[in-house]
Amino acid sequence: MLEGYYLRRPTETDLEAVLDLMLACDVRDVGFPDSDQEDLRSDWGRMDLERDAWLVFNNQHQLQGYGAVLPWNNGKFVSVYDAPGTEGSDLFLALSILCEVRARSLLIAENDPKRVTIAHYISDRAENQKQVLTEAGYSLIKFLFNMHRSLIGDEAAPEWPSGYTLRTVDPASDPQALHALIQDAFSHSGYKRQSFNDWKDRMMHPPAFIPDIWFVLVFQRQIVGCVLCFEYENIGWVRQLAVHQDHRGKGLGRKLLQHAFSVFRARGFSRVGLAVEADNTNALNLYQSVGMQKTVHLDQYAKNIDL
Repeated sequence: MLEGYYLRRPTETDLEAVLDLMLACDVRDVGFPDSDQEDLRSDWGRMDLERDAWLVFNNQHQLQGYGAVLPWNNGKFVSVYDAPGTEGSDLFLALSILCEVRARSLLIAENDPKRVTIAHYISDRAENQKQVLTEAGYSLIKFLFNMHRSLIGDEAAPEWPSGYTLRTVDPASDPQALHALIQDAFSHSGYKRQSFNDWKDRMMHPPAFIPDIWFVLVFQRQIVGCVLCFEYENIGWVRQLAVHQDHRGKGLGRKLLQHAFSVFRARGFSRVGLAVEADNTNALNLYQSVGMQKTVHLDQYAKNIDL
């Protein structure tokens, strides 16, 4: 396995080369570039590069593969990229094995019975990867859609019902309440609550965190809704949208989305995107009703380990 290749650990100087590999894999697997430098930089800040990641090179010193193990709500998330043209080799399998062994050792050391899952997210079009994971004992658990919408044309800011006020986030005083709102709003079947520190590390790291495009909806001095936005190179992204259950049924989620659309358009973006699990039918219907369309179909494959 991996004959004709050699392995080494990544360093910060490899970031651009890894991003180029990821973008090439995006084009093969989903049809367009879909990775972002700041997300990759954030991932590297959440792992030990000297122990949790690998690079694979061919004899011409060309980067052919990247594998990494990342923290995840339910356990560990494995990210593996095999360069276009290597699909007939054992590259994806070998990197997946390396990552799984590392993920197992981390989960066993942490010894948390609520976090025992190792997961991959891969394109539904990646037949070779799906076969490898199935043969390695992974099961298809759920589907995730990335949805996009054009922002060409007028994006009028919505009007808010009496008693509701929209403002930007206060990074000093709002994060705890925001975290609680989001965890409660996302508490559907199978969702494991994310700790405050994990959420903050993932969502509020500089420079990706821009307070001016994090919006909170306030009612009687309480945060009852939010839309948390990020800027990528060519697209505005709605990372998290939530409305407190006591305030649903008033169209607030739609208005929060519409506000995000108008802000992104004013900041020069022509497209907006977000991700949604396929079984979250209420959210899926909402996003479709405001003109968003599915552009990427990802499959989550997972297996549980025995601590």
